[in-house]
Amino acid sequence: MAKSEVVAGHRPGPRRPPGSPSGPDEVRRAVLDAAAQLFAERGVGQVSLRDVAAAANTHLGLIGRYIGDREELELAVFDDLSAQLARSVSENPLSGQGHGVETVMGKWSRVTASLVMRGRPLAGRGGFNPVAAMANTIVDGYGSDPVAARVRAAQIVAMAIGWRVFEDYLVEAGELDEVPLGVLREELVHSARRLGATPWPSPADPTPRRV
Repeated sequence: MAKSEVVAGHRPGPRRPPGSPSGPDEVRRAVLDAAAQLFAERGVGQVSLRDVAAAANTHLGLIGRYIGDREELELAVFDDLSAQLARSVSENPLSGQGHGVETVMGKWSRVTASLVMRGRPLAGRGGFNPVAAMANTIVDGYGSDPVAARVRAAQIVAMAIGWRVFEDYLVEAGELDEVPLGVLREELVHSARRLGATPWPSPADPTPRRV
């Protein structure tokens, strides 16, 4: 049989674009990275699978082959970013994790918020996650008991997500344009450390000043 003949029953796979990732691991990595960046920049609902394939420089059909359908891709991106952020928190305890959309924390915050608002069920996806990692650093760094550390970790992560997702609005609404953005972001890091070191249950509320 001539080389040009197609073997009966054999269907060649999609042709790879020049310079595209090769093999399941490379394709999966490229797709997850591209999808995470696009989801964080535009919002999960504003990105098509074709957008992801183009950004990953791979064939659209390979997304389904190596990751799954649209919902499976969204959750795979969340799981991957969660694992990256948990490792970063563990390796850099009690330090800031960055704010920009190019950072893992920036991408994770925006993707998580977008998925929650789209009704995606995220609870119970893996035992080691950024909140658990943050709780461990609070136990090690401040000697908190595990329950108190988990409470404070959840509060810190909530504050971190809220600021990163709504930063533009908060700066405008708070009339904070005269304060350098870097100063505001660094203050958020300091506030998170103070919250992490605060015992739980919390001390009594401060007495308000009376007019």
